[in-house]
Amino acid sequence: MTISNAATIGLLLEKAVNTGVAAGFYAMTANRDRVVYTGGAGTRDGKAPWAEDTIAWLASMTKSIVAVAALQLVERGVIGLDTPTADVLPELAAAQVLEGYDRDVPRLRPVRTPVTLRMLLSHTAGAGYSFLSTDLARYQRENRIPTSLECKPASIVDSPLVYEPGTDVRYGTGLEWVGLAISRLTGRDLATHLREAIFDPLGMVDTAFGIVDRSRLATVRAKTPDGLVTVPFELPAAPEFFSGGGGLYGTPRDYFTFLRMLGAGGVFNGSKLLEPETLTAAQQSHSAVFGRLASANPATSHDIDMLPGTPVSWSLLGMRNEKRTPQGRPAGTVAWAGGANCYYWVDTDGATAGVLFTQLVPFADPAVIRLFTDIEQATRARQRSQS
Repeated sequence: MTISNAATIGLLLEKAVNTGVAAGFYAMTANRDRVVYTGGAGTRDGKAPWAEDTIAWLASMTKSIVAVAALQLVERGVIGLDTPTADVLPELAAAQVLEGYDRDVPRLRPVRTPVTLRMLLSHTAGAGYSFLSTDLARYQRENRIPTSLECKPASIVDSPLVYEPGTDVRYGTGLEWVGLAISRLTGRDLATHLREAIFDPLGMVDTAFGIVDRSRLATVRAKTPDGLVTVPFELPAAPEFFSGGGGLYGTPRDYFTFLRMLGAGGVFNGSKLLEPETLTAAQQSHSAVFGRLASANPATSHDIDMLPGTPVSWSLLGMRNEKRTPQGRPAGTVAWAGGANCYYWVDTDGATAGVLFTQLVPFADPAVIRLFTDIEQATRARQRSQS
């Protein structure tokens, strides 16, 4: 990246801190050959600056990592993408569908369609999130079902589906079920499996279901009418259930390594995690096109619309845009985010990749999304000048 473009990204980060978007940020971008920007602004905890090795809650950016682990099992023939998962996930096969409420009585019926791994990875399996469904939120509250943040298996096992599998596309807890399936198929807990199958080969030493070094931990803050306030948030240190949908902590450096592996066709620094053909197929669209996701809980998330005006669908690894975006993101780029306003993108051909870290709630903060968009546009401006 030229000095001017690097300076542009640095100024964007500084401006976002100075205008109160968040207390601090860290960004990393790359092209095919090298890291082209790495830097931060503001502080991670009110004192120390953000750095490549600052530890943050990855939240839903966990999903893409767990998806890779599942695709590795597909390559080995352990599970098929379209084989019903009833044998490995009998609780899911016995789930009921919540069709709504008749006054105070939930309308529940048995699920009719077998759920497959492809459905779980592409958010078409019927699973939902309570922050996107008032009916599911009510059901979980009235039945005292723990939230996913409590990291208990009952959060998914005791929750109903919110539509018939295969008939719709809604963002949900499918990757929680995938994590459980991986544990049962491999005979070891998800934390051990991810470490041996992904983190160790890629050198992701700071990524784990827990905080490996508390002295580098970033503080979570909430944006309120009175400004930014500290939130005493932390996932359980000894979880009953390793959350495949949002339980990992990690660093910008580690996650960026993971992205560069995806952009390089499944291979990075001599470690081969996936066959190129597997990765190419996974990056295709596996769901219907969807638009804005309306929040049912503003304290957890704003309405979610990462690419206004651009049709998007789900790949098996994350969201993908179906048309070229105004900032130059080619159709088919994989991207997603985490609940504390971390964001990533990676081009399927490895042309560019980028990650933006902060620790801020509610999710889908419009100002952070604009910052992420501006950083991507600056990165692609360099890429276009080289082509």
